[in-house]
Amino acid sequence: MKTAVITVGKELLTGRSINSNLATIAKALLTIGIEINRSFVIDDNKDEYHDILESIDAELIIFTGGLGPTIDDITKEVVFDYFDIETVIDERILSEIKAYFARMGRTMTDANKKQARTPKEGIVLDNTLGTAPGVYFKKHDQRIVLFPGPPHEMKPMLDKVVSLLKKELHINYYSQGFKLVGVGESTLEEQMQAYYDMHPDVRVNPYASVGEIKYILYSYNKEALEDVVKRFKKQFSQYIYGELDDTLESVVVRELIQQNRQLSLAESCTGGMIASRIVNVSGASKVFSESLVTYSNTAKERYLNVDHEILLNDGAVSEACAKAMVEGLANATQSDIALAVTGIAGPSGGTDEKPVGLVYFGLYKDGKITVKRNIFNGDRQMIRHRASQYALNMIRKAMIE
Repeated sequence: MKTAVITVGKELLTGRSINSNLATIAKALLTIGIEINRSFVIDDNKDEYHDILESIDAELIIFTGGLGPTIDDITKEVVFDYFDIETVIDERILSEIKAYFARMGRTMTDANKKQARTPKEGIVLDNTLGTAPGVYFKKHDQRIVLFPGPPHEMKPMLDKVVSLLKKELHINYYSQGFKLVGVGESTLEEQMQAYYDMHPDVRVNPYASVGEIKYILYSYNKEALEDVVKRFKKQFSQYIYGELDDTLESVVVRELIQQNRQLSLAESCTGGMIASRIVNVSGASKVFSESLVTYSNTAKERYLNVDHEILLNDGAVSEACAKAMVEGLANATQSDIALAVTGIAGPSGGTDEKPVGLVYFGLYKDGKITVKRNIFNGDRQMIRHRASQYALNMIRKAMIE
């Protein structure tokens, strides 16, 4: 099915906003075997809409943006006019918009009424997070979808449209994905070549991000997909930490809960990032007892009992310091598992002996302390994020070994 996505808004053309909706839509459609063939970003201008619609022959056309109440929000009016769609004011939607304003303690203006205009024959996509409902309708052999621009408002509607398309088109498309950590993309790519050609009915797509890689396998052939997935899981089990809906922190919290263990943290260069990721997971309070950000040497001495001689002779970024930090943390908290991290996030502070990106990790578990050393590339934020990934994976691996 030829598919085009048209994103509307000057804020996207001027760089004030990032077009994240395209990526979200593309990933969702790919789960049912629909690939986007063309994508456009246009200004809120009637001629722009007409020029694009005249130039494409897509069977599925998706608009995002331009459904608001302001004078430049013209997507509905222009698209309905172009396709010669008969419209009505949906009283239910109008009532919900009024109720939304009442809940917010604001006065609804006449401009908001146009948001309740919908095709006489079509499907309204309810918006529980804003005032602009989406629309799904057909014209001849084309399907047209209108989504609001804000990503958090669009996402629930997108899920509904994907379900509608799958049902209407009788799509039986299967997919399964995995998240991997602790290995580089180039290293994996050499081993992945065999999977790209393993079965003609199975597609394998890699998606690399900072500190982890996603592999998604797709097929119309369920048996072929299951065979490739089985081989994939067996070969890369040491790197697979979960499926697409998992995060490294959610897997760690889940494992801690299953083992009924308490975790404590001491962070220097990551500045609380690891703790923040842990507490993002519902249920973390059951297993996460406490955390310290010991950024200065004084704090390391005061709260973790790191010997002043270690800081003087070896430095805060050293194997000896990481070991002393986690030992002090374990003694102070009596947690089952304790982790400490210290390093140089940059961009300044590095030397030939201790370059920017050098990070030490100390892990305490069952009376044993393990210290790991790694050097991460990237800017300050990337180094801190990669260090938090490494730390969480270190905890995960320690619990499953």
